[in-house]
Amino acid sequence: MSYTLGTTTLPRPRPGKFKTKSIETSGSVTALNGTLKKDIVNRKFQYVFEYEGLTIAEVASILTEHDLQAVRNFVVDETNLTIASTSVHIEVTDREAHAGGLEYLEDLVLTLTEVV
Repeated sequence: MSYTLGTTTLPRPRPGKFKTKSIETSGSVTALNGTLKKDIVNRKFQYVFEYEGLTIAEVASILTEHDLQAVRNFVVDETNLTIASTSVHIEVTDREAHAGGLEYLEDLVLTLTEVV
């Protein structure tokens, strides 16, 4: 059971911190008689991870994939969730460090957008 991005196994997200969004390019037209027609040109998915308290090693492995600035494969193989190998663009945002205590921890948001 794992979340894999490129050659990196991602930390398992906490409940409620992994979201899937559908992004579509479409156009809609309302006719004079009130009927609505929607033409979907393109549809892709976006996967959003909201991580809290990642270790230096976990952040480094995510940033290594991000710094490649290339399309990477994303695969999920969980008991109740399976996502086949999908090419994605990687975006890392909202990094926040917590240096107190015995270990340096960091929060970040990882967004993977499907390449269509």
